[in-house]
Amino acid sequence: MNCERQLKAASEAFFDAFSSNTTPINLLSYFSTTCPIILQHAPANCPHPHTSRLVGGNALRSYFDLLATHWSRSDAKIRHAPQADADTRSVVLGASITWMWRKSGRKWTEDFTWTLEFDDALKIVSFVARTVSGPGTCVMRAVDHEPAMQDRASTHWQASM
Repeated sequence: MNCERQLKAASEAFFDAFSSNTTPINLLSYFSTTCPIILQHAPANCPHPHTSRLVGGNALRSYFDLLATHWSRSDAKIRHAPQADADTRSVVLGASITWMWRKSGRKWTEDFTWTLEFDDALKIVSFVARTVSGPGTCVMRAVDHEPAMQDRASTHWQASM
């Protein structure tokens, strides 16, 4: 199998695991243990994306633990065929995913572009997620708002009728 096909296959395998709510410990198996890991997840229009850049295995584990604690993922779709570059050992993959808050059950969809870079063993060394839908859809900027006081009072009043 040529290098570009291997890179695409490795990217798609990681996407499948990510989108199926694979446990954080199992997601870590897709990442290099011999190179420092770079992770970044921010809106594409963020003026300072480097401020959301995390480095190292502990940061990666914390990222996946955070996602697993607060949200579940569903309806993941690759929007266009992954583009692989054998020279840089990277793949760009555009996709969308529906996030659901575990606490409230509220849902939204995030459209994103992943840029994944791999080591010689086809393990990820850089994982950059850029949210291309509105900045409010970036899971790393998500806020689970409580219904407004007036909405809660109205719901309570209707329920007591």
